[in-house]
Amino acid sequence: MSIDLNKLREKYASMNKQGGGNNQDFLEKFFMLDEGEAYVRILPWDRDDQDWFAESAIHRINGRNFHCRKVKDEECPVCDAYYAAWKRIEATGGRNAGNNEDAATAARALRGNKRYYVNCIDRRTGDVKILSMGQKLFNKILQTALDEDYIGDNGETVFDLKEGNDLKIVKEKIGGYPNYDKSAFRPKKTPAATDAEIAAAMDELHDIHSLVRIGDYGDMKEFADETSALINQIISPSSSPTQSSESNEGDDDDYLSHLNSDLQF
Repeated sequence: MSIDLNKLREKYASMNKQGGGNNQDFLEKFFMLDEGEAYVRILPWDRDDQDWFAESAIHRINGRNFHCRKVKDEECPVCDAYYAAWKRIEATGGRNAGNNEDAATAARALRGNKRYYVNCIDRRTGDVKILSMGQKLFNKILQTALDEDYIGDNGETVFDLKEGNDLKIVKEKIGGYPNYDKSAFRPKKTPAATDAEIAAAMDELHDIHSLVRIGDYGDMKEFADETSALINQIISPSSSPTQSSESNEGDDDDYLSHLNSDLQF
């Protein structure tokens, strides 16, 4: 019995069309901004047992994004390899010894990048979107929320739906990379929307917490082992050990104490 190639081609086309459509539908949930500025209103979460933001860390592995397993209190082989690499670099004279600078560059590929997700109203369209951001912008949001100049007479914060503040997001390209340092909350307090619009927006919240699905241990372990082997080959075997290797963890910035797609905001 022969295979109908025409039907096979139709099936192939339909699967790829469907996959692309699903991916596009997924991306449309996110707040997207080319260079320039736009305003959003950060929304609260509708459950008391979960935060208004979702927090993760992303390991970039062979062109794919993996959520760090540490965010779910699971063992992460990539993090283990990252710390082990820096310990070895320090034990062999630091990053300036021999070929250790190249080894440090390879080690940085193991590091997880913090990521935060919140729901927001996109002021351009009025739609509820997911705002994905890195640590610097998220830290700026928290700092402003705690700033007395932005706290209302009755304790209203920038997140208050009645007397809160819109966030102006400014995206620039600096050195070829997106930069959001000029982003800031508007000083004037305003309602997020009418009562009816707020109720509708809260009904349309995206499940930001479901975005954090930790990576497969086997896939991550394979990448960690390959990178560790590369680092071990790069490190000069003639480098002299130092006494600081146990306590110095290089540039890890202790990201695991604040664990936080290809969406790099």
